[in-house]
Amino acid sequence: MINRILLIVSLAPLFCGCGKSGEADVIAKAGNRTLTREEFRTMTGVAFDSMAADERTYLLNEWLELAMLEQEIEKSNLRKDPVLARKERELIAQYYRAVLLARQPVPEITDSLISQYYSEYQSEFKRPSDSYLIESFYCEAEDSLKAFRRALERADTSRLKSGFVIWEGKWLADGTDLEPPQLAAVRAIQAGGLTPVLPFGEGYRLIRLHEVYPQGAQLSLEAVRGEIRERLLTEQSQRRQERWESELRSRYQPMNMGEAK
Repeated sequence: MINRILLIVSLAPLFCGCGKSGEADVIAKAGNRTLTREEFRTMTGVAFDSMAADERTYLLNEWLELAMLEQEIEKSNLRKDPVLARKERELIAQYYRAVLLARQPVPEITDSLISQYYSEYQSEFKRPSDSYLIESFYCEAEDSLKAFRRALERADTSRLKSGFVIWEGKWLADGTDLEPPQLAAVRAIQAGGLTPVLPFGEGYRLIRLHEVYPQGAQLSLEAVRGEIRERLLTEQSQRRQERWESELRSRYQPMNMGEAK
């Protein structure tokens, strides 16, 4: 809904300009709003005839719906309501704030940064409960996953390329992350071993156990690399936002004049 409101606002200048071209060039119409080929190019950045038919139809239907809604907004004088007008400005500000922040340089998380963070905060990476560094694979067909398991025992991962077997990733799991049958299967094997193929969701899952971390054990860097990366991304993104906000204040020198009077 928020995206719909923002799109209406962003297209408002285009809606206002509609209806001024000849009917021969019009490709869509709703009430007193019309859309021409040139306006379509302005709206999408692509010529009408150069776009695939299904995509073109989708965009035209979207425009028609927005054109009707925009006219209903005007008819109802909704933008004259101060509460609604303020809410609209807030939504627009949230959207463009996110866009502007996304255009800032993306923080680079290097292996050396991750290693340094691990060294500094190593004491934080102790398990409150038994945990398992696992790698999991998913397939809708039981026989296909069993064949993949046999191939995996020979270190053959070529079946992953077929797309029938999906690699779900390598991750650190505790007892709450796995269903009881899967947890029991993981606990029954040694590091490096494979569980049997087990039902999971609408298909089947195979798990390889890489390492076991008993309660209170110190986790290795490899086990927490992903978690550290997420922490660093969050920290650097926060600093990036603070720098951007500081630059805005420096550039525009905002002053609240009303409170001083």
